[in-house]
Amino acid sequence: MQPSVRNDYLTTEVMTATPQKLQLMMIDAALRLAGQARLGWQEGNDETAHDALVRCQQIVTEMICGLNPEKDADLVRKVASVYLFVFRTLTTAQIERDEVKLTEAISILEVERETWQEVCNQLGTAPSSMQLAATPDSLPTSLEA
Repeated sequence: MQPSVRNDYLTTEVMTATPQKLQLMMIDAALRLAGQARLGWQEGNDETAHDALVRCQQIVTEMICGLNPEKDADLVRKVASVYLFVFRTLTTAQIERDEVKLTEAISILEVERETWQEVCNQLGTAPSSMQLAATPDSLPTSLEA
């Protein structure tokens, strides 16, 4: 598929996605970026790893900002604490170049991904295989990974 067609498709998917599906897409993007950071470190490319971690942290920040405490304040507080932990762990991983911390953040994001995948499956809004395989350069700016 041509990049412009893929971009148009993904833009349409984002613009028409349910909140649950958007959350899953953001988690997928954060996981992709965390994987890019790990690979960057393994290949000795600290700049690539740094850029990927910064972008991953930006996505986690967006996930925190997207929480609505008016819906269920107690639940939002719990979810926010998980996302804040992920953000702090990513920051520590970046500062200390600590792959163990990065793996810890990835593990938590993977659990979140499984949870949101199940929510989407139950609501019939699971992302298409195209979205799951989307490349970083094919994502719109808001989800660019």
